[in-house]
Amino acid sequence: MDFEVSEKMRTVIEMMDEFVERELIPLEPEFLRRPFRELLPVLDEKRRMVKEMELWAPQHPQEYGGMGLNLMEFALVSESLGRTPLGHYVFGAQAPDAGNIEILHLYGTEEQKKKYLEPLVAGEIRSCFSMTEVEMPGSNPIMLETTAVKDGDDYVINGQKWYTSSADGAAFAIVMAVTNPEAPPYLRASMVIVPTDTPGFNRVRNIAVMGHEGSDWSS
Repeated sequence: MDFEVSEKMRTVIEMMDEFVERELIPLEPEFLRRPFRELLPVLDEKRRMVKEMELWAPQHPQEYGGMGLNLMEFALVSESLGRTPLGHYVFGAQAPDAGNIEILHLYGTEEQKKKYLEPLVAGEIRSCFSMTEVEMPGSNPIMLETTAVKDGDDYVINGQKWYTSSADGAAFAIVMAVTNPEAPPYLRASMVIVPTDTPGFNRVRNIAVMGHEGSDWSS
């Protein structure tokens, strides 16, 4: 494997370092004192600036508006963005959206890509990934109680999830649910896209982590 950093990447990293130092680190005191939602107008402006610099969505496909960096290049970028808790969000590279974008890009239908992937990469909507369950041990995909039963063109989902990061404010969830209970353990579950305005999708509350309840993206 070639670990040499290209001249192009040196320039990208330098631009990101300068932006983080100048535009984001000074915001950290406000980030620590105020609810995340109150900072969104300021962060939206920073995101607009990043897009103008053509540094938006570094690891996402170019055909959907990203930079198309490979894993090694994104690792270098993450070192710069990780200097502040605001870095990955402002550059459109934050979890759980990043993982959901990869899932939709690799396995989504054209209709799903148009409806969910394109606005997600553009930063117009947010998403969440819902696997962890209340009564089951952690995020174990072979030990799920939530079921999704086929009903015509739809699925009827029954279950309770928690620690679904960023559910507060998300437009849709990718839900892990058992669709084939008779199959071998690693073939039982499927990922189902569930818009958060679907009847029956109820977000009960934000669960505090290390004493912070969180709001919006940081839930």
